[in-house]
Amino acid sequence: MGRLLLDAFNWFDTGLLTSLKEQGWPDLSHSQSMVMAYLASDGIRISELARRLGVSRQAAQKSVKELERLKLVKTEIDPTNSSAKTVVLTDQGKANVTAALNTFSEIESQLSKRIGSADLASMRKMLEKDWGAPVIVKKNV
Repeated sequence: MGRLLLDAFNWFDTGLLTSLKEQGWPDLSHSQSMVMAYLASDGIRISELARRLGVSRQAAQKSVKELERLKLVKTEIDPTNSSAKTVVLTDQGKANVTAALNTFSEIESQLSKRIGSADLASMRKMLEKDWGAPVIVKKNV
């Protein structure tokens, strides 16, 4: 099941990134795409971004710097804590997110035609359920 979920995610992400590149947007890596997915309209601290991505602060910072070079994001001093930085979308970054959302809609529409609208609706319903905290399986001694 885990492999199926991962394959489905990679299918979706590859379709998104390839489509955006075809539309003239910068060629983003998977990790850069994940950063863009977690950026809120009001910004996010790098430490929180790293936590959500499940990576080190340094790895998140590296992706942010790459996205800054592409002029999709910028970092600002956090207004509530001058020792922290917040990552925010630039106008170009906001336009990229809008293009990504439009692309997602088209990919979903095409997927509906491929697997059927009922199966797509069922898949969405299952993914929207609260799965609770991750299951931790301890080794039997």
